[in-house]
Amino acid sequence: MGHGIKLDPAVERWAHLRENTHLYYAWNKRNTRRSVFWLAAVPLGLTALAYATQDKWNLAASQTNAQMNNEKSQ
Repeated sequence: MGHGIKLDPAVERWAHLRENTHLYYAWNKRNTRRSVFWLAAVPLGLTALAYATQDKWNLAASQTNAQMNNEKSQ
């Protein structure tokens, strides 16, 4: 098995770099910006979204005949 298979050097190089990322990774301006974005901006944005929509809907009401939005009936 495996006879006659042509190995693509570009794919083999990519696989080697992917498996050994920890050896080739270096902190630079681009990596720092991306890391700060994903580690700070995204959680802060999701937290702000959660606080903005808190108590906006009554999901327990979906199992009863009550209104799903928290507006009072007139």
